[in-house]
Amino acid sequence: MNTKNAVLTTLLLFFITLEVLIALDYESKQKELNQKRVAIYTEINELKSQIGFVGLIDNFKNAILRAEDSLYIDKASENLREATIQLYKIELQGGLILGELKMPATRDMLTAYRERLTLLPSLLDKNTNVRELGRYLSYDDEPSHLEIAAIYQKLSALFASQLSDLLDRSFKLGLLVMVALLLTLVAIIRFFFKKQQAALELSKALNVKMESHEIDMARSQAILLSVMQDVEKEKRQATTLNKKLINKNKQMEQFIYTVSHDLKSPLVTIAAFSQKLQAELVDTLTEKQSYRLNRIIQNADNMELLLADLLDLSRIVQQAITTTNVNVNVVIEQQCLALEEAIGEANARIKVAKNLDPVSANERLLSEVILNLLSNALRYLEPARPLIIEIFTTKTSSATTLHIKDNGIGIDPKYHQLIFDLFERLSTTKGSGVGLTIVKTIMDKHKGRVLIESQLGEGCCVSVKFPNVEQNTNTIAS
Repeated sequence: MNTKNAVLTTLLLFFITLEVLIALDYESKQKELNQKRVAIYTEINELKSQIGFVGLIDNFKNAILRAEDSLYIDKASENLREATIQLYKIELQGGLILGELKMPATRDMLTAYRERLTLLPSLLDKNTNVRELGRYLSYDDEPSHLEIAAIYQKLSALFASQLSDLLDRSFKLGLLVMVALLLTLVAIIRFFFKKQQAALELSKALNVKMESHEIDMARSQAILLSVMQDVEKEKRQATTLNKKLINKNKQMEQFIYTVSHDLKSPLVTIAAFSQKLQAELVDTLTEKQSYRLNRIIQNADNMELLLADLLDLSRIVQQAITTTNVNVNVVIEQQCLALEEAIGEANARIKVAKNLDPVSANERLLSEVILNLLSNALRYLEPARPLIIEIFTTKTSSATTLHIKDNGIGIDPKYHQLIFDLFERLSTTKGSGVGLTIVKTIMDKHKGRVLIESQLGEGCCVSVKFPNVEQNTNTIAS
C-alpha cells in the first residue's frame, strides 16, 4: 500500500468513525434531555398531586367539614410539607433548565394554607360554624394552578426546542460528514480507477515488449538448455572424479599401511645387525667407520619411528571409533608415567588442574592426543628457562576443551596451519613430523577442533575441543 492509498483509506475510516460518533452523541444527548424532561415532569405531577383535590386542598376542606376527625388536619399538614419539598425541587431543577425559575403564586398559596392550618384548631375550639369557617379560611388557589400549568407549558416548549435544535445540529453535522465521506469514496474510486488504467496500459506495453522479445527468449532458452546440458555433463564428470579421488585416497591409505608395514621388518633387521656389527668391531673400526655406522643406526631408528607413526595414522583414518565420558585426570597421569624418563631429562614441571572436566572421546585416541602434545612440549623446550607445562580444561554448553600450555620456544603464527601437514617440522629436533597430523586426524574423527595460540619465543598453548555428547556411548563412523 503506497502513501496516497494509505491516506485515502485513513480518511475513509475517519469519516465513517465520525459519522458513528455523531449518531452516538445525538442518541446520548437525546436520552439526557428525555431524562431531564421526565424528571421535571414527575416533580410537577407530584406537586399537583400534593396540592390538588386529592391532596392539600381536599384534606383541608375535609378538616373544616369534619371537625370532629383530626386525621384530616394531619393529612393536610403532610401534604403541605411534601408540596413545599416538591416546589423547592421544581424551582431548583427548573432553574438549571431555564436559567431561573420562581413560582411565587404557588409559594403564596402554600404559605396561606400553612397559616390557615395553624388557625383552624383555635377556630374549631370556639365552635365556629362551617359557613364562618369558610369565610375566614377561604383562599383562591386558581393562580397557583395557572402558574403550574404555565411552567409545564414553558418547559415542554423548551424541551421540544432543544430536541429540535439537537436533531437539526446532528443532522447538519451528519450531512456534512456524509458529503465528506462520499467525496472521499469518489476520490478512492477515481484513484483505483486511474491505478487500474495505468496497470492496464503498463500490461499492454509489457505484452507488446514480450511479443517483440519472443525470438530472443527462444534463443536464450536454447542457450540455457545447452548450458544446463554442459552443467549436467560437468556434474557427471565431477561425480566420476570424486569417486576416483575416493578410490585414490583409499589406495593411498592402503599403500601407506602396506609400505609402513613391509618396511618395518627390514629396518628392524638393519638396525639390529648394525648394532651387532658395532659391538663386534668396536676395537677395529676407524673413527670415520664408527661415525658412518652410528648414522646408519640413527637413521634406521628415525625411519622405524616414522613408519610406526604412519601405521598409527593409517589405522586411525580407517577405523570407526566409540566415545565415552573419559576421566581426563586418569589419562594424563598414565601418559606422564609413560613419559617419565623424558620429563626427567627435560627437568620439566607439569601442573595439572584439579578436577578436570571429563570429555566425550575415545579413551585410547585421547591418550594418543595427550601423548603427542606432551612429547612436543618436551621436545621443543627453551633451554634458557625451566620447562613448565600447564594442563586445564574449559567447558561450555556445547563443548569441552583440553588445554596444554608450555613456556617453550613457541611457534611463529605464520606456521600455525602448516605444522598440521604430514612430515612438516619447524626444527631439526628429533621427530617424524607426523605427531600433529595424528592429533588433527583424531580430532576430525571426533568432529572436534585443534586450536593453537603461540608466538615465537613465548611458549605455546594447544587446545583440543571435544563436542559434548548427551549419551554415555556414541559410535562415530570412519
